[in-house]
Amino acid sequence: MLGDQVLKLVARTISDSVKGKDTAARYGGEEFAIILPQTRLKDAVAVAEDIRRLVASRKVLNRRTGQVLGQVTLSAGVAEYEFGETLGAFLHRADEALYLSKRQGRNRVMSQEDLNSGSHLGFEES
Repeated sequence: MLGDQVLKLVARTISDSVKGKDTAARYGGEEFAIILPQTRLKDAVAVAEDIRRLVASRKVLNRRTGQVLGQVTLSAGVAEYEFGETLGAFLHRADEALYLSKRQGRNRVMSQEDLNSGSHLGFEES
């Protein structure tokens, strides 16, 4: 199935992009999580942006015909763990950044700083 092929492409790209103590995992149906325990927020945003660009540079092919079926896009939300917070609060912040990236037009990386800035207010997807 095409959906499975796309998920494998994204998973392989993410897996190839993490190193050392970093961990990548599928998190839900079409979502992935990357834990970067020794990475600051701005650097994690750069990692997510690199992955987004790599995924977007790949073309999806019909394996039987060789026909190019299109380009895969990736939206990402990035958050930095704050000492003492619950895992749920941390994940919620990352999830909110993810949904902000989708509302802002998809195929982009947004972080908790974008949530805090308020600059996104009033720009909803139609």
